[in-house]
Amino acid sequence: MIRKRIAAVFQAEGLGGVVRAVVRRLKRPHARSFPLWREAVRGKTGLEIGGPSPLFARGGMLPVYPLAERVDNVNFAQTTIWEGAITAGDSFHFHGGKAPGRQYIAEGADLGAIPPAAYDFVLSSHMLEHTANPLRALGEWSRLLKPGGALLLVVPHRDGTFDHRRPVTTLDHLVDDFRRGTGEDDLTHLDEVLARHDLERDPGARGSDFAERARRNPELRTMHHHVFDTALVVAAVSRAGFDVREAEPLEPYHVVVLARKPITGEAAAALPPAQLRNVLRASPFPTDRSAAV
Repeated sequence: MIRKRIAAVFQAEGLGGVVRAVVRRLKRPHARSFPLWREAVRGKTGLEIGGPSPLFARGGMLPVYPLAERVDNVNFAQTTIWEGAITAGDSFHFHGGKAPGRQYIAEGADLGAIPPAAYDFVLSSHMLEHTANPLRALGEWSRLLKPGGALLLVVPHRDGTFDHRRPVTTLDHLVDDFRRGTGEDDLTHLDEVLARHDLERDPGARGSDFAERARRNPELRTMHHHVFDTALVVAAVSRAGFDVREAEPLEPYHVVVLARKPITGEAAAALPPAQLRNVLRASPFPTDRSAAV
């Protein structure tokens, strides 16, 4: 798992990124919001979408794997660029000291094979931007949660990634995708990606035919359909019917959100505007700070 964490950071940021990650880890062992995450997963059973994730492993900023009773996982295909070959069944090795969870091969936004209210929590790190229909995905994850269950979500922030030249997606655009039933074969954003993707910030794409890889996105799923800042992540999670409990933008490029599926009969509560403004003002990302004015 340590080797995978190093490889993931190197692919995203190169050798300098690995060094910076080590320094950050020494200076700041966990995310500030981690105590809330810890209580949401301790001794419980969850489903990850697109794992495993270095952030959730021992030594990560949000090490929930060591705390959970079991974590199952969903990946969209039996072979992916990130994980290589994947086998369905009890083969998801999320923690060396625990029995593996169940690996599903399925679309992260279409999990009809899994019964409703099956999990205490849902985990997702750097996956939501890869789906063409984020609100559909969030709604499906809510369906899988027990009432009162937790959504633990990490999304890349525009300012810290190769998306920094692209405009932040609007909530209206996400709503339109949901209403139109946009599928994973959608290439609406392809021209924008080809024109504005910053390859200097994407070491993992160097040496490849980036344009061809992007055109093959329905097969490979490497493209970021949508571009997020902290306010958009919070708005999307709220629009999907969750109570947003905590939002935390973190260097180098993370937006961390903890949300809760309302108990039956309760209305969802949005993050209070004053709390969101404080989060944006304290953010390391200029786009957030500008939005807080």
